[in-house]
Parts: sequence; structure tokens; C-alpha cells
Amino acid sequence: MLRLGVIGSGMISEQFIRASHGVFKVIAVASRREESARQLLNNTGMTDARWVASMEELVTEPLDLIYIASPNSLHAQHALTAIKAGINVIVEKPAFWNPAQWEDVFSAADEHGVLVFEAARNVYEPGFAAVAQAVQEREVTSASFTFAQYSSRWDAVLTGDVPNIFSLDFGGGALVDLGVYTVYAAVAWFGEPTGVTYMPSLAPTGVDAHGMLVLSYPGFDVSIRIAKDFASSLPSEIYCGRGRLIFDGVQDIRAVHSVQGEETSRVFEVGTTDPQPLHQLMRYEVEAISSLISSHLAGGLSNGQRASYLRLTELSRVVNKVCTKARHDAGIFFTGESETAEIL
Repeated sequence: MLRLGVIGSGMISEQFIRASHGVFKVIAVASRREESARQLLNNTGMTDARWVASMEELVTEPLDLIYIASPNSLHAQHALTAIKAGINVIVEKPAFWNPAQWEDVFSAADEHGVLVFEAARNVYEPGFAAVAQAVQEREVTSASFTFAQYSSRWDAVLTGDVPNIFSLDFGGGALVDLGVYTVYAAVAWFGEPTGVTYMPSLAPTGVDAHGMLVLSYPGFDVSIRIAKDFASSLPSEIYCGRGRLIFDGVQDIRAVHSVQGEETSRVFEVGTTDPQPLHQLMRYEVEAISSLISSHLAGGLSNGQRASYLRLTELSRVVNKVCTKARHDAGIFFTGESETAEIL
């Protein structure tokens, strides 16, 4: 098994470790608080793994890769530390704040001969692939996606607190937290947009609580509603002339249907209509990435694997560029970002 290090002891780290059982062996977890790290390891049955207090300590462990689930503001710094130590990295989304950070990290990865992945789990799921295939067979005339979940931290914002996920200091907001999944879907299915417009509603903390994102393509556009201060169960739709594809969101897609006039046919369906546990959804991502890293460590990627890795890398680059342009054009700059930064 590949030797895994983890930085960050929150919920998403626990789910990733659960998804990794039998594929990755957790060697060490980095967390400021030993108690949090021990609780994570106890919860996931990895009690023989070690606790370390910092990323600098973590990279001294015998590791094949590091899963980075630290605050968004630290992703680039932590990724560079791992890369310079010759360790492959998986960075939880949103991986990096802007194209400058993205370029710094991927250039360093090329220099040091390691692989970098953004943990956008939806692109690895079978339902996502089913939509991609259906889109290739149709002429798209418009699309509409919705990803709105009420955040457990929104109530704290309303009382005057500034949780990380709603903080400019930590690179928060609805677009980069939830919207990134929808942008990945649009870019994966339709390519890089020719235009980007974002109309956010700002939280008291200065980040976007919700917003409407419009991505323009030759001959059609994609409208995306994103929110962390309200919830929605609206489906997503891709319109194709007189017909349309309808499916339940842009991640954990359990069913895809094609509608033509009065007739509806099933394009894709998983065995259950119940939502899958998060760690099961992340398993697709774990298996795909582990295969690439194993081959890389064993001597090199095959031509097909190299093409897959380059596609994932290009998706991450374009998604980062789109989200950054959307934020900056709407006047949302994370702490320390230049308001004159070149995006496109």
C-alpha cells in the first residue's frame, strides 16, 4: 500500500482516510493539537499512525503522498513544502487561491518530479462520466446547475463570528467551497468558457454567501446558482434543442434521464436512490489517484495515464482561473491578494 500522510484533522480528513482503507496506509497525521489527531486516528482505526505537530515534521516521515486538508489559506504553502521534499500531494478543493499560486505549485511539481492532484471528487464518479458521455452525443443549447447547502457555520456569521469558511483571511465563500464542483462540471463537460460573470450576495464577513454564476460558451451559456446561506433540492439540467438531460446535481449523481417531448428515458442510474456516504463517493477518487501515483513511483506513467493526469491538471488550471476571475470581477479579494493581479 502507498504510505500516506495527512495534514488536517477535520471531518473531510476522516472521510478521506475511510475512503483509503486497503489502498493507502496512514503513517502520520499533522495537526496543531495532538488530541484532535488521536481522535481522528481512533475514529478511522489507524491507531498505529503517528502524530506530528507541523507540515515540516510530516515531510520527514517515509511517505509516498500527503493529503492536504489544512485551511485554504495554507494549501499552497503546505503543497510546496511537500513537493520540495519529493512527496506527491492531493490538495483538498479549493486547492489554491488564484492562478499565481497554482502556477507556483505545479511548476515546482514539474521541477521535483512529483504529481499534484486537486481533490475534486465528483470528476471521478460514474454519474459524472455518464453525463459527459451523454453531452458528447448531443448539441447543447443551454444548461442550469444548482448547488446550495445551508452551512452549519452560517448561524455563527449571523451572530458576528468569522468562521474560516466565511473568511477572507482563509479563502472562504460559496463559490470556492461549493461552486468549484459546478465549475468543474461545466469545464469538464463543455470546455473552457469564453466569458465569466458572477453576481454574488455578500456575507457580513466580505465573502459571497450565495450568488449566480454565468459561464458563456459559443452559442449557449451555463447558469449556476450557488449558496451556503440557504439550501435547494433543484435538479440540474442540460438543454439540447427540444430535449434535455436532467440529473440530481453535479456530484453524487444517482440518476440521469433524457427527456424528449413527452418521453423520458434513463441514461444512467446507480443501484440506489439514497445518497451514498461521503467516504464511498471519495473511493472513486482514491482508486484513480492511487493508480497514477503507484505507476509514477514504479517508473513512470503509461501514455494513457499521462493523458489522464494532464487532463486533470488542465481541468484544475481552468477551474482555478474561472473561479478567480469570477471573484475578482465581483470585487472579492482574499487577504493579501493583489487587486491588479493578471488572471487571463
